Amino acid sequence: MTTILGRYVMRQVLLGTVLAVFLLVALDLVFALIDELRDTGQGTYGLTEALLYLALTLPRRLYDMLPSAALLGGLLLLGNLAANSELTAMRAAGMTLGRFTGWVMQGGLVVVVVMVVLGEFVAPVAENRAQNLKAMAFDQQLSVSPIGLWARDGDRIVHADAVLPDRQLAGVRIIELGEHRQPRVLTRADRATYRNGEWELEAVRRSFPTPEGVTTEHLATEIIDHLIVPAYFSVLVVEPSQMAARDLARYIDYLSANRLDSAPYEVAFWQRFTLPASTWVMLLLAIPFLFGAQREGGAGRRLFIGIAIGVGFAIVMRAMTHVGLAFALPPWLAAAAPVVLFLGIALAALSRLRTQ
Repeated sequence: MTTILGRYVMRQVLLGTVLAVFLLVALDLVFALIDELRDTGQGTYGLTEALLYLALTLPRRLYDMLPSAALLGGLLLLGNLAANSELTAMRAAGMTLGRFTGWVMQGGLVVVVVMVVLGEFVAPVAENRAQNLKAMAFDQQLSVSPIGLWARDGDRIVHADAVLPDRQLAGVRIIELGEHRQPRVLTRADRATYRNGEWELEAVRRSFPTPEGVTTEHLATEIIDHLIVPAYFSVLVVEPSQMAARDLARYIDYLSANRLDSAPYEVAFWQRFTLPASTWVMLLLAIPFLFGAQREGGAGRRLFIGIAIGVGFAIVMRAMTHVGLAFALPPWLAAAAPVVLFLGIALAALSRLRTQ
Protein backbone atom coordinates (compact mmCIF):
# COMPACT_ATOMS: atom_id res chain seq x y z
CA MET A 1 0.00 0.00 0.00
CA THR A 2 1.37 3.41 -0.99
CA THR A 3 2.43 5.59 1.93
CA ILE A 4 1.53 9.24 2.42
CA LEU A 5 4.97 10.16 1.14
CA GLY A 6 4.46 7.99 -1.92
CA ARG A 7 1.12 9.60 -2.70
CA TYR A 8 2.77 13.00 -2.34
CA VAL A 9 5.43 12.09 -4.91
CA MET A 10 2.81 10.62 -7.28
CA ARG A 11 0.73 13.77 -6.94
CA GLN A 12 3.73 15.88 -7.91
CA VAL A 13 4.27 13.71 -11.00
CA LEU A 14 0.65 14.07 -12.10
CA LEU A 15 0.43 17.78 -11.31
CA GLY A 16 3.66 18.46 -13.19
CA THR A 17 2.43 16.44 -16.19
CA VAL A 18 -0.89 18.30 -16.26
CA LEU A 19 0.79 21.70 -16.12
CA ALA A 20 3.36 20.76 -18.76
CA VAL A 21 0.83 19.24 -21.17
CA PHE A 22 -1.36 22.33 -20.82
CA LEU A 23 1.53 24.59 -21.80
CA LEU A 24 2.74 22.35 -24.65
CA VAL A 25 -0.72 21.85 -26.14
CA ALA A 26 -1.56 25.55 -25.82
CA LEU A 27 1.61 26.42 -27.75
CA ASP A 28 0.87 23.75 -30.35
CA LEU A 29 -2.68 25.04 -30.81
CA VAL A 30 -1.44 28.57 -31.46
CA PHE A 31 0.72 27.41 -34.37
CA ALA A 32 -2.02 25.04 -35.57
CA LEU A 33 -4.55 27.89 -35.61
CA ILE A 34 -2.19 30.00 -37.71
CA ASP A 35 -1.87 27.10 -40.14
CA GLU A 36 -5.64 26.51 -40.27
CA LEU A 37 -6.34 30.18 -40.99
CA ARG A 38 -4.61 29.68 -44.34
CA ASP A 39 -7.35 27.22 -45.31
CA THR A 40 -10.24 29.49 -44.35
CA GLY A 41 -12.21 30.76 -47.31
CA GLN A 42 -12.20 27.42 -49.14
CA GLY A 43 -15.80 26.37 -49.55
CA THR A 44 -17.61 27.04 -46.27
CA TYR A 45 -14.50 26.58 -44.14
CA GLY A 46 -14.33 29.67 -41.93
CA LEU A 47 -13.03 30.67 -38.51
CA THR A 48 -15.80 28.82 -36.66
CA GLU A 49 -15.07 25.60 -38.55
CA ALA A 50 -11.31 26.05 -37.95
CA LEU A 51 -11.83 26.43 -34.19
CA LEU A 52 -14.14 23.39 -34.11
CA TYR A 53 -11.60 21.41 -36.13
CA LEU A 54 -8.86 22.29 -33.62
CA ALA A 55 -11.12 21.32 -30.73
CA LEU A 56 -11.71 17.90 -32.29
CA THR A 57 -7.97 17.37 -32.82
CA LEU A 58 -7.25 18.21 -29.17
CA PRO A 59 -7.30 14.55 -27.94
CA ARG A 60 -4.70 13.59 -30.54
CA ARG A 61 -2.50 16.53 -29.56
CA LEU A 62 -2.79 15.53 -25.89
CA TYR A 63 -1.77 11.98 -26.80
CA ASP A 64 1.28 13.19 -28.73
CA MET A 65 2.42 15.56 -25.98
CA LEU A 66 1.99 13.38 -22.89
CA PRO A 67 5.43 11.65 -22.92
CA SER A 68 7.24 14.99 -23.24
CA ALA A 69 4.90 16.53 -20.67
CA ALA A 70 5.71 13.74 -18.19
CA LEU A 71 9.43 14.46 -18.62
CA LEU A 72 9.07 18.23 -18.25
CA GLY A 73 6.59 17.94 -15.39
CA GLY A 74 8.82 15.47 -13.58
CA LEU A 75 11.87 17.67 -13.93
CA LEU A 76 10.08 20.85 -12.85
CA LEU A 77 7.78 19.69 -10.04
CA LEU A 78 9.99 16.93 -8.66
CA GLY A 79 12.96 19.23 -9.23
CA ASN A 80 11.40 21.61 -6.73
CA LEU A 81 11.58 18.83 -4.14
CA ALA A 82 15.32 18.61 -4.72
CA ALA A 83 15.76 22.39 -4.78
CA ASN A 84 13.90 22.72 -1.47
CA SER A 85 15.94 19.88 0.09
CA GLU A 86 12.80 17.77 0.46
CA LEU A 87 14.47 14.85 -1.29
CA THR A 88 17.39 15.12 1.13
CA ALA A 89 14.97 14.94 4.05
CA MET A 90 13.19 11.95 2.49
CA ARG A 91 16.44 10.05 2.08
CA ALA A 92 17.46 10.91 5.61
CA ALA A 93 14.14 9.41 6.76
CA GLY A 94 15.04 6.11 5.07
CA MET A 95 13.61 6.49 1.56
CA THR A 96 15.65 4.55 -0.99
CA LEU A 97 16.22 5.44 -4.61
CA GLY A 98 14.35 2.29 -5.64
CA ARG A 99 11.29 3.19 -3.60
CA PHE A 100 11.26 6.74 -4.96
CA THR A 101 11.54 5.38 -8.51
CA GLY A 102 8.62 3.04 -7.82
CA TRP A 103 6.45 5.95 -6.68
CA VAL A 104 7.33 7.94 -9.79
CA MET A 105 6.50 4.94 -11.99
CA GLN A 106 3.12 4.55 -10.25
CA GLY A 107 2.34 8.17 -11.09
CA GLY A 108 3.45 7.46 -14.64
CA LEU A 109 1.06 4.51 -14.80
CA VAL A 110 -1.88 6.92 -14.52
CA VAL A 111 -0.46 8.90 -17.44
CA VAL A 112 0.00 5.70 -19.48
CA VAL A 113 -3.61 4.66 -18.86
CA VAL A 114 -4.82 8.10 -19.95
CA MET A 115 -2.67 7.80 -23.10
CA VAL A 116 -4.12 4.40 -23.98
CA VAL A 117 -7.70 5.64 -23.53
CA LEU A 118 -7.01 8.74 -25.62
CA GLY A 119 -5.10 6.90 -28.33
CA GLU A 120 -7.45 3.95 -28.75
CA PHE A 121 -10.92 5.29 -28.01
CA VAL A 122 -11.10 9.09 -28.01
CA ALA A 123 -8.54 10.55 -30.42
CA PRO A 124 -9.29 8.36 -33.50
CA VAL A 125 -13.04 9.09 -33.32
CA ALA A 126 -12.50 12.81 -32.77
CA GLU A 127 -9.87 12.95 -35.52
CA ASN A 128 -12.23 11.25 -37.95
CA ARG A 129 -14.96 13.79 -37.17
CA ALA A 130 -12.45 16.61 -37.58
CA GLN A 131 -11.47 15.35 -41.02
CA ASN A 132 -15.09 14.92 -42.03
CA LEU A 133 -15.82 18.46 -40.87
CA LYS A 134 -12.98 19.89 -42.93
CA ALA A 135 -13.68 17.73 -45.98
CA MET A 136 -17.39 18.57 -45.96
CA ALA A 137 -16.58 22.28 -45.55
CA PHE A 138 -14.26 22.11 -48.54
CA ASP A 139 -16.78 20.16 -50.61
CA GLN A 140 -20.31 19.24 -49.56
CA GLN A 141 -20.06 15.99 -51.55
CA LEU A 142 -17.11 14.50 -49.63
CA SER A 143 -17.23 12.04 -46.74
CA VAL A 144 -14.18 10.30 -45.28
CA SER A 145 -13.54 7.57 -42.73
CA PRO A 146 -10.32 6.10 -41.31
CA ILE A 147 -10.20 3.51 -44.11
CA GLY A 148 -12.34 4.87 -46.93
CA LEU A 149 -13.79 7.69 -48.97
CA TRP A 150 -17.11 8.64 -50.53
CA ALA A 151 -17.30 11.52 -53.00
CA ARG A 152 -19.92 12.81 -55.42
CA ASP A 153 -19.45 14.97 -58.48
CA GLY A 154 -22.66 15.60 -60.39
CA ASP A 155 -23.86 12.27 -61.78
CA ARG A 156 -20.73 10.43 -60.65
CA ILE A 157 -20.27 8.73 -57.26
CA VAL A 158 -16.76 7.67 -56.25
CA HIS A 159 -15.93 5.21 -53.50
CA ALA A 160 -12.43 4.13 -52.45
CA ASP A 161 -11.57 1.50 -49.88
CA ALA A 162 -8.41 3.34 -48.86
CA VAL A 163 -6.87 6.78 -49.28
CA LEU A 164 -3.09 6.36 -49.49
CA PRO A 165 -0.21 8.84 -49.41
CA ASP A 166 1.31 10.12 -52.65
CA ARG A 167 -2.18 10.87 -54.06
CA GLN A 168 -3.31 7.29 -54.47
CA LEU A 169 -6.67 5.61 -54.00
CA ALA A 170 -7.06 1.84 -53.56
CA GLY A 171 -10.13 -0.25 -54.28
CA VAL A 172 -11.86 2.38 -56.44
CA ARG A 173 -15.48 2.13 -57.60
CA ILE A 174 -17.02 4.74 -59.88
CA ILE A 175 -20.78 4.75 -60.35
CA GLU A 176 -22.12 6.91 -63.18
CA LEU A 177 -25.82 7.69 -62.97
CA GLY A 178 -28.14 8.02 -65.94
CA GLU A 179 -31.77 9.02 -66.28
CA HIS A 180 -33.92 8.80 -63.16
CA ARG A 181 -30.70 8.51 -61.11
CA GLN A 182 -30.24 4.87 -62.13
CA PRO A 183 -26.71 3.41 -62.35
CA ARG A 184 -25.54 3.57 -65.97
CA VAL A 185 -21.88 2.48 -65.74
CA LEU A 186 -19.95 0.81 -62.93
CA THR A 187 -16.16 1.04 -63.09
CA ARG A 188 -13.83 -0.79 -60.73
CA ALA A 189 -10.08 -0.26 -60.46
CA ASP A 190 -7.50 -1.73 -58.11
CA ARG A 191 -5.72 1.60 -57.81
CA ALA A 192 -6.00 5.21 -58.96
CA THR A 193 -2.95 7.50 -58.99
CA TYR A 194 -2.92 11.24 -59.66
CA ARG A 195 0.12 12.50 -61.55
CA ASN A 196 0.80 15.16 -64.18
CA GLY A 197 -2.72 16.57 -63.95
CA GLU A 198 -4.56 13.32 -64.69
CA TRP A 199 -5.69 10.11 -63.02
CA GLU A 200 -4.31 6.71 -63.98
CA LEU A 201 -6.55 3.74 -63.19
CA GLU A 202 -5.00 0.28 -62.92
CA ALA A 203 -6.70 -3.11 -63.50
CA VAL A 204 -9.93 -1.57 -64.73
CA ARG A 205 -13.20 -3.57 -64.97
CA ARG A 206 -16.19 -1.74 -66.42
CA SER A 207 -19.78 -2.95 -66.54
CA PHE A 208 -22.71 -1.29 -68.31
CA PRO A 209 -26.14 -2.43 -69.43
CA THR A 210 -26.94 -3.08 -73.09
CA PRO A 211 -30.11 -4.39 -74.81
CA GLU A 212 -28.52 -7.84 -74.77
CA GLY A 213 -27.63 -7.71 -71.06
CA VAL A 214 -24.65 -6.49 -69.04
CA THR A 215 -21.43 -5.96 -70.96
CA THR A 216 -18.07 -6.07 -69.22
CA GLU A 217 -14.73 -4.80 -70.46
CA HIS A 218 -11.26 -5.08 -68.95
CA LEU A 219 -8.37 -2.64 -69.32
CA ALA A 220 -4.87 -2.83 -67.88
CA THR A 221 -4.74 0.95 -67.41
CA GLU A 222 -6.92 3.92 -68.24
CA ILE A 223 -6.33 7.66 -68.08
CA ILE A 224 -9.16 9.95 -66.97
CA ASP A 225 -9.13 13.70 -66.41
CA HIS A 226 -11.22 13.93 -63.25
CA LEU A 227 -11.93 11.77 -60.23
CA ILE A 228 -11.62 13.88 -57.07
CA VAL A 229 -9.96 17.28 -56.58
CA PRO A 230 -6.25 16.61 -55.82
CA ALA A 231 -6.11 19.54 -53.38
CA TYR A 232 -8.42 17.59 -51.05
CA PHE A 233 -5.78 14.96 -50.34
CA SER A 234 -4.46 17.06 -47.45
CA VAL A 235 -7.72 16.43 -45.60
CA LEU A 236 -8.50 12.98 -46.99
CA VAL A 237 -5.34 11.09 -46.06
CA VAL A 238 -5.44 9.62 -42.56
CA GLU A 239 -1.95 9.51 -41.09
CA PRO A 240 -1.00 6.14 -39.58
CA SER A 241 -0.16 7.83 -36.27
CA GLN A 242 -3.77 9.06 -36.01
CA MET A 243 -5.37 5.61 -36.21
CA ALA A 244 -6.19 3.26 -33.34
CA ALA A 245 -4.35 -0.06 -33.10
CA ARG A 246 -7.47 -2.04 -34.05
CA ASP A 247 -7.99 0.12 -37.17
CA LEU A 248 -4.32 -0.22 -38.07
CA ALA A 249 -4.52 -4.01 -37.75
CA ARG A 250 -7.52 -4.17 -40.12
CA TYR A 251 -5.87 -1.71 -42.50
CA ILE A 252 -2.63 -3.71 -42.57
CA ASP A 253 -4.59 -6.87 -43.41
CA TYR A 254 -6.38 -5.04 -46.22
CA LEU A 255 -3.16 -3.61 -47.69
CA SER A 256 -1.36 -6.96 -47.46
CA ALA A 257 -4.26 -8.82 -49.09
CA ASN A 258 -4.17 -6.34 -51.98
CA ARG A 259 -0.37 -6.37 -52.28
CA LEU A 260 0.00 -2.75 -51.20
CA ASP A 261 2.81 -1.31 -49.08
CA SER A 262 1.81 -1.68 -45.43
CA ALA A 263 5.21 -0.96 -43.80
CA PRO A 264 4.39 2.59 -42.53
CA TYR A 265 1.18 1.29 -40.97
CA GLU A 266 2.96 -1.67 -39.37
CA VAL A 267 5.48 0.68 -37.74
CA ALA A 268 2.62 2.89 -36.54
CA PHE A 269 0.87 -0.18 -35.12
CA TRP A 270 3.85 -1.08 -32.95
CA GLN A 271 4.29 2.54 -31.92
CA ARG A 272 0.82 2.38 -30.35
CA PHE A 273 2.47 0.15 -27.74
CA THR A 274 5.92 1.73 -27.48
CA LEU A 275 4.78 5.37 -27.27
CA PRO A 276 2.83 4.93 -24.00
CA ALA A 277 5.80 2.99 -22.62
CA SER A 278 8.03 5.96 -23.48
CA THR A 279 6.22 7.92 -20.75
CA TRP A 280 7.85 5.69 -18.12
CA VAL A 281 11.19 6.05 -19.89
CA MET A 282 10.91 9.85 -19.83
CA LEU A 283 10.18 9.80 -16.10
CA LEU A 284 13.13 7.46 -15.51
CA LEU A 285 15.36 9.89 -17.38
CA ALA A 286 14.23 12.71 -15.09
CA ILE A 287 15.19 10.94 -11.84
CA PRO A 288 19.03 11.12 -12.18
CA PHE A 289 18.78 14.88 -12.62
CA LEU A 290 16.84 15.15 -9.36
CA PHE A 291 19.44 13.37 -7.23
CA GLY A 292 22.52 14.35 -9.19
CA ALA A 293 24.40 17.61 -9.42
CA GLN A 294 21.62 19.17 -11.47
CA ARG A 295 19.44 19.57 -8.39
CA GLU A 296 21.40 22.74 -7.65
CA GLY A 297 20.20 24.34 -10.88
CA GLY A 298 17.09 26.43 -11.24
CA ALA A 299 13.85 25.72 -13.04
CA GLY A 300 15.20 27.22 -16.25
CA ARG A 301 18.08 24.78 -16.31
CA ARG A 302 15.79 21.81 -15.70
CA LEU A 303 13.43 23.08 -18.41
CA PHE A 304 16.30 23.23 -20.88
CA ILE A 305 17.35 19.68 -19.99
CA GLY A 306 13.77 18.43 -20.43
CA ILE A 307 13.37 20.12 -23.81
CA ALA A 308 16.73 18.76 -25.00
CA ILE A 309 15.86 15.19 -24.00
CA GLY A 310 12.33 15.43 -25.44
CA VAL A 311 13.56 16.83 -28.75
CA GLY A 312 16.31 14.21 -28.88
CA PHE A 313 13.80 11.41 -28.35
CA ALA A 314 11.48 12.79 -31.05
CA ILE A 315 14.39 13.06 -33.51
CA VAL A 316 15.60 9.52 -32.80
CA MET A 317 12.06 8.11 -33.09
CA ARG A 318 11.45 9.81 -36.43
CA ALA A 319 14.90 8.87 -37.72
CA MET A 320 14.42 5.22 -36.76
CA THR A 321 11.04 5.19 -38.50
CA HIS A 322 12.63 6.37 -41.76
CA VAL A 323 15.65 4.09 -41.35
CA GLY A 324 13.37 1.13 -40.70
CA LEU A 325 11.31 1.85 -43.81
CA ALA A 326 14.39 2.51 -45.97
CA PHE A 327 16.23 -0.67 -44.94
CA ALA A 328 13.13 -2.87 -44.50
CA LEU A 329 13.79 -3.48 -40.80
CA PRO A 330 11.17 -5.41 -38.81
CA PRO A 331 8.43 -2.89 -37.88
CA TRP A 332 8.57 -3.81 -34.18
CA LEU A 333 12.30 -3.07 -34.17
CA ALA A 334 11.91 0.36 -35.80
CA ALA A 335 9.18 1.25 -33.28
CA ALA A 336 10.92 -0.12 -30.17
CA ALA A 337 14.53 0.93 -30.84
CA PRO A 338 14.23 4.58 -29.63
CA VAL A 339 12.44 3.51 -26.43
CA VAL A 340 15.00 0.77 -25.72
CA LEU A 341 17.89 3.17 -26.41
CA PHE A 342 16.62 5.85 -24.01
CA LEU A 343 15.66 3.18 -21.46
CA GLY A 344 19.25 1.95 -21.54
CA ILE A 345 20.50 5.51 -20.99
CA ALA A 346 18.09 5.99 -18.07
CA LEU A 347 19.05 2.70 -16.41
CA ALA A 348 22.75 3.44 -16.86
CA ALA A 349 22.31 6.87 -15.25
CA LEU A 350 20.34 5.35 -12.35
CA SER A 351 22.97 2.63 -11.87
CA ARG A 352 25.71 5.24 -11.77
CA LEU A 353 23.68 7.26 -9.28
CA ARG A 354 23.42 4.23 -6.97
CA THR A 355 27.20 3.88 -6.84
CA GLN A 356 27.77 7.51 -5.88
